[in-house]
Amino acid sequence: MNILEFFLGDTRLSVLLSALLIIVLGYIAGRLLKALLLFFSSKITKKTRSTLDDLIVTVLAKSAVLLTTFIVAYWVLKGTAVTFAEESLLIRRMVTVIVEAMYITMVFYIAVFVARLVDAAVRWYLHEVAARTQTHLDDELAPLANRILKVLIYLTALIIVLDHYGQNISTLVVSLGVGSLAIALAAQETLANMIAGFVLMIDRPFRVGDRIRLPEGTIGNVKEIGIRSTKVIDDFQVMIITPNAEIVKSQIKNFSYPNDIVRFEVPFGVAYGTDLSRMRTLVLERINRESDIVEPETSEVRIMEMGDSSMNAMLLCKIRNPNDIPKRKSDLLLIIYDTLYEHQIEIPFPQHVLHLAPALQQFMENRRHTSE
Repeated sequence: MNILEFFLGDTRLSVLLSALLIIVLGYIAGRLLKALLLFFSSKITKKTRSTLDDLIVTVLAKSAVLLTTFIVAYWVLKGTAVTFAEESLLIRRMVTVIVEAMYITMVFYIAVFVARLVDAAVRWYLHEVAARTQTHLDDELAPLANRILKVLIYLTALIIVLDHYGQNISTLVVSLGVGSLAIALAAQETLANMIAGFVLMIDRPFRVGDRIRLPEGTIGNVKEIGIRSTKVIDDFQVMIITPNAEIVKSQIKNFSYPNDIVRFEVPFGVAYGTDLSRMRTLVLERINRESDIVEPETSEVRIMEMGDSSMNAMLLCKIRNPNDIPKRKSDLLLIIYDTLYEHQIEIPFPQHVLHLAPALQQFMENRRHTSE
């Protein structure tokens, strides 16, 4: 500020104009820095195979103007505050408030800038590294690590601000520890679900996209494995949110593991007196002609029981995608119906045969004769 005061004079107005001029120059410098970063990005980083440098340059260019402006503004305002040291108490307090507000703004914007860099690194990792790995564990843990790092960055910024104002950080840490213990006792169920979420991500009993059966019997596709809960979409497109602790301590049936080939059942019935061997041959020959039937030699028709109205049978066959089970089950049942109808194999209606006791039969006969 001494050079500007030499040219403009040592007046309060000249000092303020000088500070404003330097802040504007800082803004212009930020714009120039952004232009240079974009220029080098188009000339240099585009030639590299990795996109990490492109993402970093993009974040730098996006934050360059405000970051440069905030740093220059704080430095200028802090130097300008010395000029008003002998002014009235009200003016000194106003200047102090402005300087400290700029300091807080600068610190937290630097935290935002660092968080953006972390986010860019995570996005690069997911697109270029995790996409080439066979496991999906890194796909699930990388966003979690991103969130944790962002929380730590903003917490560090808060600690820096508090330390700037002379607050005792050790006392704050102790207070946070006691508060954390109280929160842990009050949120035991939530913490149990969070720990179970980490277990699911590490143990990986199922992945996003797998078709599973939940503990209460619902079947659906895994949409998201979160920290507190797992989201599953059933065949009616209804989102089912289940706490992770319930999943970890229960038995889960995974139809998509260890591969995507799954065997499913299609129940049907035929009339008593049907040639069951012929029926089984006809149904299997027709079903195995379907293009999506996998390992047709393992397809079979089992006779399950003698029902009240029919001989109950069960078709068992394999397809490659578990998500197609609801639709294919309906399609195959229709194919079975058409096959039985084509070969004149009777599909019985539900019926009951009622046998009357002799005394009751005689009573009914007497009533009929009486009415006549």
